[in-house]
Amino acid sequence: MIKARFSFGEYELLAFQVLPGTYETFNFLLSHNGQAILIDAGEAHPIFQTLENENLQLTNVLITHGHGDHSGGCRAIQDRLGVQSTSPGVESREFPILGTVCRSFATPGHLAVCKSYYFPILGICFTGDTIIGGGCGRLMDGTPECYFQSLEKIKLLPDETIVFGGHDYLEANMKFSLSVDPDNAAMQARLERYKTDPKSAIFVTLEEEKKTNPFLQVDSREAFAELRRRKDIF
Repeated sequence: MIKARFSFGEYELLAFQVLPGTYETFNFLLSHNGQAILIDAGEAHPIFQTLENENLQLTNVLITHGHGDHSGGCRAIQDRLGVQSTSPGVESREFPILGTVCRSFATPGHLAVCKSYYFPILGICFTGDTIIGGGCGRLMDGTPECYFQSLEKIKLLPDETIVFGGHDYLEANMKFSLSVDPDNAAMQARLERYKTDPKSAIFVTLEEEKKTNPFLQVDSREAFAELRRRKDIF
């Protein structure tokens, strides 16, 4: 189900959810002149349906991490469409794709192997579960040290970069954020905006993410680990 459309010059981005009622996972189709690339592939059927409805030809799949809700449909897509898939285990690099440039970089923490995909010309970054609107993913087989360093990397991107995370957990994340910083007007405003315009609240600039995401405000791995522990039991 398509949840949001965005335009970046001649490019269009579709944010749609797979596995509804479970993880509310976002996969993304970035298109240009009838061709498209897919960021994460949690379920094949809605991806095939969206490609057909939008009259798009898929050329590449970029996977942020190996959890099934982000990669479970990848093999079926490759088998039917014969497209290339980029694993998160591939070395970080800058490469041309869809008439623009993508820069992949390692952002481990949620898992030991995670990638984020930054498109500098378009000003967008796909973070998978490393940043999830107003929060971050759980520590699975990553470490607080590497997760903290991954967030520090993302914070170095231009403030106007729009961050596209892998789930709609915004309401729960903002309620936790306000428990940490109850007087934060930016957090409260983001939560209120979610009630009337979810698209504009879930996917925000890095500048707003820094103001409303407490995991981007800690200054050490120890502080990150404690905050993540608090979120786990919230």
